[in-house]
Formats: sequence, C-alpha cells, structure tokens
Amino acid sequence: MGRQGCLKGVPNKLRILLVQPAVLGPENVLWLSEPVALTSLAAMVSEHDVRILDLRLEPDTELNRTLAEFRPDIVGTWSMTTGCRQAKAVLKVAKSALGKDCFTIVGGDHPTVAPEDFDDEMIDAIVMGEGEIIFQEIVSHLAAGGSAQELHHINGLLFRDDSGDFTVTPKRGQRNSLDDFPIPARHLIPERYRKEYFFTFLGGMASMETSRGCSFDGTLCAIQELSERRTHYMSASAICDRLEQMTEKCVFFLDDNFLTNHLRLEELCDEIARRGIRKYYGAKGRSDFIADNPELMRRLRDCGFIAVLSDYERGAPNTNVRAAQILGKLGIIAVGVFTTRADFEEKDFDLLYQTINEMKIALPLVTIQTPLAGTEPHLPTNLSRERFHQKFAEWHRATRGSTIRGLLSVVWRRPDFFFFHALRQSIRFLRSKLHHFTVMESNESHLSNETCERQGIPCRAAH
Repeated sequence: MGRQGCLKGVPNKLRILLVQPAVLGPENVLWLSEPVALTSLAAMVSEHDVRILDLRLEPDTELNRTLAEFRPDIVGTWSMTTGCRQAKAVLKVAKSALGKDCFTIVGGDHPTVAPEDFDDEMIDAIVMGEGEIIFQEIVSHLAAGGSAQELHHINGLLFRDDSGDFTVTPKRGQRNSLDDFPIPARHLIPERYRKEYFFTFLGGMASMETSRGCSFDGTLCAIQELSERRTHYMSASAICDRLEQMTEKCVFFLDDNFLTNHLRLEELCDEIARRGIRKYYGAKGRSDFIADNPELMRRLRDCGFIAVLSDYERGAPNTNVRAAQILGKLGIIAVGVFTTRADFEEKDFDLLYQTINEMKIALPLVTIQTPLAGTEPHLPTNLSRERFHQKFAEWHRATRGSTIRGLLSVVWRRPDFFFFHALRQSIRFLRSKLHHFTVMESNESHLSNETCERQGIPCRAAH
C-alpha cells in the first residue's frame, strides 16, 4: 500500500542497492554484458552509498543475504520485456524483507511501454522513459527527508500517493546529447564480475552506450515509442574519452543500432586513429547499413571492430547476403539473429536453416518471435506446439556448417586476435557452447520455459 510519511531515520547519505535481475536465456551463451543501466544510475547519485548486484552471476541466495547485510533504503532494478517477472520478483523480495521503510523502484523499456505490468503493492515507483535525471531527483527528495508519497514534482514517474494508488506525473523529454551525462560508475562493479562479461570471443569485456533510440520502423520493437523516433548520440570525442579510461582490451557498444550515423562513425574512426586507441570492439547494427557501406566497415575493422550483431530478419534477402559477405571478407564475426514465427511450417524451418548455412553466418542465433509488451505472449502455432519446438530445437545442429565455415573465414583473416588476444576466451566460449548443446537441442526444455512464462513463474531459464 505504499509507505506512510517519509523514511524513518533516513540519513542524508542513503544506502542504495541496484539489482540486475537473473534473466538468462540462449543469448547468454553468446554474450553477457555489464549492467550499464545500473552504473549509469549510480553515477547520478555518487554522494550516496551505492552497491550493484548482478544476479546473473550470483547464487539464488545472494539477494536475501545482501538485503539482510546492507539493509538498503532504496532498491532499484530495470526490465526488458523478457525480464519483467524477474524484475518484479527482485522488488517483492526486497519489500518483503525490509518492509515499508525500503523504497522500491523499477525502470527500463518494459515499464515505460507497459507500466500496468508493474502495478504491484510491493513496487513504490515506476520510471517511464530516460531514467538518470528522474532517479537523481527521487534520491535527492528522499535524502532530504521528503515523503515517498509526495513525488508530484518529478516528471516521468508513476508513484504511490497517500491513497496507495499510482499517480502519474507529466511525461519528461529526453536529452539531445549523451555527452552531458556523467561517466557510468563502473568502479562499483565488483571485481569478481568483470572477468565474466563477454561477447562471443571478446572476454573480460567492458560495455558502453553511445546512442539511444531508433528512427526505423519495426513491428516487434518498442524502441521507436520509447525514443519518439529520434536517436540521441554521444560525440566521437566523448566516446574516446571513455574508451581511454577503460582498462579492458575489449569493448561492446550497447547501442540499439550503433551503425546508423555515417558522419559520426567517420569521426569516431578519425578520433580513435588520432589518439592511438588500440582495442577490439563489438556492436549491434543493421545489415542494410553494412551492405551499403563496405568502405566504412573496412575503416571500422581497421580501428579494431571484430564482431557485429545483426537482426537478419529485418533486411531484404539480397541485402542480408551482401552484408554477410562483406563481414566475412573483412574478418568481422557475423553474429546473426533469425526469428521463427508461430505460422512456421516444417518447410519454413528447413528453409531458414538452409539460408543461414548459405550465408555462412559465424554465430547464428535462432529465436522465437516475442510480441511487444501488452500483447499475447504465445500465439497459436500452425504445427502442434510439441512439433514446433522440435523443429525449433534443431537450429543449433542444423546450422553447424554455417558456424564452422564462418568462423574459419574470420580466424584466417584475423589470426592476431584469435591467437594472441582471445585464445583463452575462445576456448572458454566454445566449451560453454558445447556445454549447452544438450539443453539447446531439447524441445522439452523450450516447452518447459514456455510453461513457466504462462504460469508467471520468474524462474531462471534452463538455457
């Protein structure tokens, strides 16, 4: 029902616990990035006592142990659609353990698009949209002894008022430049986590966000709604300032679409070369940009780009093939996402796997279409649900030829990376993939996960 009055005995310096939920899926065999959303929030409240807890890397008991030991005044988390239930579970555990004197808050893509999914008495506030400034204003208000039920002056927020019901404040606009935000508080990431973050063959990896938003259309993507169909950028100079502070040799750019602004990428290549920054990079980008800009992709390769993650379902077939060819010739690992739909027949699965093999995608990832927040999560399938998942579970074995040919092509062209910088991570990554073969090729596993989701169980995926 929300807390009555202000936090009892709150000191000016608050204890804040920011939690990365334990959302694990098949994609985590390919990558696991540091929680930049949380380090960005932490940087906004550096005068307080902030801890970061990554439950993807902790035993199930660690959240309860940390709550009992640290006893935070504020517990915050964030959520994508795939982690909605896990994020809610984190805040429920916190509120149950610490009671009304713990302020619980959630933000992220899913709460912004579908805040009704977080209408739970254990949750005190929901951030809608860009969260850094909103979070900073909430913390300042509570640290000054302000009431948790009197947040009307903070835009972009749903919070519980004195009645216990949610009150919504006016929408807040986004900043035009990301340069104005402080550098994420990466020093708060526990040392034991750092070696665990990776993207395929990039191990001990740092992550950073250099743009937000997307101006492209996508029926299964909510980014346009979140960003008002605009993209906000960080300048090439600011990117390099942050790169120079990172001790990690490998960096992944978490932008929804890093390959979008031609001029900024040219400026970034110039700035990296001018400063002599020598690192390896991974990023997400559209296949049509790759296909249309082979020379710029060559420049990015020369600056250290080693892997690009693309959603190949969104591009035209010829464009996708051309993009894959360009990456292969440049020695850039092509990580491709391919989506199966509920209307797939057996021949559609077979054609998809054949296409992947013909494209020689080094690391394909086949997923099941996930509709937007607020829609039916599991659409009726043309095949029986058991047969659908049987065909889906074949993807890893059926595309093994693509992986072998794609990786050999990259290793041949970039032996310096694989044998001098990534040998240990390469062995670790391949062992991880082998370890997950049994689960990834089991239709019973996929059906079990679906059952968990239908029943609203915030379980860790078996993948």
